[in-house]
Amino acid sequence: MPLQVHPITSEADLAEFYHIHKSAFAGVGGIASLLTPNPITTDYIQTFIDKHIKSWREETDVTYLKVIDTDMGGKMIACAKWRINHEERTEEQIQSMLPIPGKEMEGRPGAQEFMWFLCRARKEYMGTKPFCFLNILATDPEHHRKGAGAMLIDWGVRKADSAQLPSFLESTQMGRPLYERMGFRPKEVVTWDLTKYGLEGTDTVTVMLREPLLHAV
Repeated sequence: MPLQVHPITSEADLAEFYHIHKSAFAGVGGIASLLTPNPITTDYIQTFIDKHIKSWREETDVTYLKVIDTDMGGKMIACAKWRINHEERTEEQIQSMLPIPGKEMEGRPGAQEFMWFLCRARKEYMGTKPFCFLNILATDPEHHRKGAGAMLIDWGVRKADSAQLPSFLESTQMGRPLYERMGFRPKEVVTWDLTKYGLEGTDTVTVMLREPLLHAV
């Protein structure tokens, strides 16, 4: 099971990125599930893929990664999106990157509230400062516990250590133990009452930061 980390280099990779992302979070529920329309439409899928193609092509601070299994002919089994900002940015620059609810979220209060939370947390903890941001991490459920997720996190935190930059992410309950093993520490925990949005129970999202290791190369 020799796994390898590679940059995503094609639109076909980003289409597979969507399918892994969808599979990773299907049936998990929680507040983040409200960001996805139900039922999922072909327009939604294409919009998702097109958004990431645009980011991959145009945003020089973004790296899309994949883990492939060479024993399976190079099959992609996990993926990630890292944003690495080495320099201070302007307020205008960060505003264009912050998640703001769009028209497609009208009439979906849970999705809107979660988006505003993400916007507030990213502005509060990262703001205009130089930062490494793990925006997305997803592993195909059929390939859990192979270490693929840890490999994608390790890629980013090594970059962060080399540049002496802090790292930021928002974690689900399921993901938090892995992030803690990789050196991230909780800074804020937000609990959501899902019954307000027609779901059951509660969910928590944890804002996590990792300080760079000193003198790392």
